[in-house]
Amino acid sequence: MEIKLNDYHKKVNAVKLAKVAYWKKHPLSRTESLKRLRLLREQRLANLSNW
Repeated sequence: MEIKLNDYHKKVNAVKLAKVAYWKKHPLSRTESLKRLRLLREQRLANLSNW
């Protein structure tokens, strides 16, 4: 079975690859990465506590 991508999937994949290329050229510092992870963790806990 061959995988066939339509134009939408090709566009989405191109956008994702562009983002990956950008972040490879502009990596975050360790402190910025930890700050973002901490924020995501807080958001996830806040979201789960609303259940």
